[in-house]
This record gives sequence, C-alpha cells and structure tokens, in this order.
Amino acid sequence: MMPRKTSTLLTAALTAAALATGGLASPASGAARGEFTPVPLPFFWPNNSLYDVDAASADSVWIAGNQGELVIPGPIPGTGQSIPGNPVVRRWKDARWVEYDLQNLSSRGTITDVDAAGPEDVWITGPKYGSGGTAPEPYAARFTGSRFEQVALPPGAVGANLQARADGVWVATAGAVYRRTGDTWTRVTAIPDMQQNASYIRADDDIWFLGTVSAADQTLTARHWDGHSWQSVPVHEPVPGTGFTDMIALSPTDAWATGISYRTSPASPVLMHWDGTAWTGVTPPPGLNALTRIVRGGDGTLWAIGHSLDEPAKPGLLRYDGGAWERVPTTAVPNRSNVYATALAVVPGTGALWTLGSVNVGGPVVLTDGP
Repeated sequence: MMPRKTSTLLTAALTAAALATGGLASPASGAARGEFTPVPLPFFWPNNSLYDVDAASADSVWIAGNQGELVIPGPIPGTGQSIPGNPVVRRWKDARWVEYDLQNLSSRGTITDVDAAGPEDVWITGPKYGSGGTAPEPYAARFTGSRFEQVALPPGAVGANLQARADGVWVATAGAVYRRTGDTWTRVTAIPDMQQNASYIRADDDIWFLGTVSAADQTLTARHWDGHSWQSVPVHEPVPGTGFTDMIALSPTDAWATGISYRTSPASPVLMHWDGTAWTGVTPPPGLNALTRIVRGGDGTLWAIGHSLDEPAKPGLLRYDGGAWERVPTTAVPNRSNVYATALAVVPGTGALWTLGSVNVGGPVVLTDGP
C-alpha cells in the first residue's frame, strides 16, 4: 500500500470465506463512495488470507496474502505444527485477476505488503519460510512487467518493512532505515529503540515510528527523525490501552494515526493527530469499535476504515474533508453478518475505493465501490 507501514498484522477473530462469483455492479459515482460490491476472487486453496491491497490505476489493483496453510493438531489442545502455505499476489486487470511468477518464492511464503508505486512498478514483501523449523527470512521483489524479481535487502536484514511510492522506495529493517538509490540501498538512519506498531516515511528527513516504550512498558511513544536526530515528541493517549494500527504523514506538522483500544468494553477506535507540537486524540464519529487503516486520495481526501459496531455487515468508513471527520454510509456484504476490514486503497484518477478483510463465514472478502 502507498502510505504507512504497520510492523504487525492486525488479525480479526473472524473466520475467512470464499466469495460467490459474478460480475461487479455499476461503479459508484465520486459523490457516492462506499457503495461497495464484492469482487469475485480466483480459486485459492483452503486456509487462505489476504493482508494488503494497493492500486496504481484502475487496471493495476493488487492484493496480497497466502493460501494453503496446514495445521497438524498436537496431542494437547493448542499444540501442533503449522506448515506454511504458498504466497498470493494477484492483479486486477481487464476485469479479471492475473497471476505472475514470484522469483525464488513459489511456495512456503506469505506476502504481507504490496506497494504500487506505478502501474508497472510494484513492490512486495513478506516472510519466506525454510524447512525444518528454521526462522523465516525477509523476502522482497519488484514487478518487471512479466514477473516479480527478487530484490536483495540490506545486509543482515531479519525483517523488511518496505514502503514504495513514485517519489521513493525505503525499507526499515530491524536496525536501520534505507533508501533505494539505483540498484543499491543507502542507509538513512538507525532505528529508534522502542516497540514499534506503525511507521511512515514521507522523506529522508521526515520519518515516524509510533508504538510503546518497550514490550514491558506499554506507555505510548512517538519518535520523529528530522534528518539530523530522533526526537521523542509528546503523545496524549486518548483511550487507555491504545495500540496503533496505521499512520500517514502529510507534512512535518500534519500527520494522522489510527488504532484500537481493547481495554474498553466494547473496544474503542483510536484516531490521533500530530499538529507539529504533540499527538492528541480526535473523537471519531460514533458507531465503530476499531480503525485499522488510513490512506490519502489523489484529491487530498483522507479515508480511514475499520469495524462497524452498529452495522457489522458494513465496512466502517470515515472521510476527512473540510476539516472534520464524517461517517460515510457503506453497503453490507451480501449474505454475511460481520465484516472486519483491514486494508484500504484509493485508485488514482478515479477515486474508487478498494478494501479487504475477513467475514464471519469464510473469507477473505474483497470489495470496491468502483469499476
């Protein structure tokens, strides 16, 4: 996805399901965003999941995940062995899904992130699993027009949080942030010492990491790189137990973050804003109990998505326009009573929205309000 990167996957406690095949409904107008219809999915092996969606054009919408994971039960509940499934990357082009080869990753892998920097310039990352219980290795690849070619990561990388846009490609490893310069990685800065939840790289001198002080100390913290040093800036926790899920930086003095608090009953959505002085909570419109992703459209409109508490069969969609956040009506997923949206993309040029997530019966589901 073009903005932000989260360091962990947000997973819903819902089962996944296959979508019925069929054509898409007529596209929604620009003034009627949120009229989602299901996109028929290709065949996936059972135990499949989708984690990310991104778009560079109406003919270059990408989804990523895995399929065919096997779990062998152990003699005691909660024990057993998991056999990794195969990676999933598909492109929506000419009203159908297209699959491409992934160099050196035909099996035993998961694609957790897809970034469409351009219609034919797409980056993917995720873990590549070995055999015999060995630790996974980070995998990164770039689309060349006919297949994804593996890209070597900086030396010693044990993880890869990659962000690719038309104006640059960066990767955050466990130790440092690097920028892609030609065919090499140039080190920008070391990673701050903290428990990371979400991050965003707007430029080499405007980098954010949000999370907690440590795994033991769950005090919220925000670190900002200004090109010279890391600064720890004030964070005013809006809800006890806040956990960040996503963020986007628009300028050095304007950034937004989403999150969830599970310490309230029911869970609470979290929306926070950086104004150049401190991160403070903004009360989101009512009816949601989670916010999972925030993105920016080509016209500057901000969109956030999450889970609806009052209408659980409908994705919880918010729009920021004119200085205020508003709830956007959405359509329900047919034949499902609960949908948990975890990814969101805006199609450049058309403004169409694509989202994906899990539903209460089967899954995953992919939805769009465009053609």
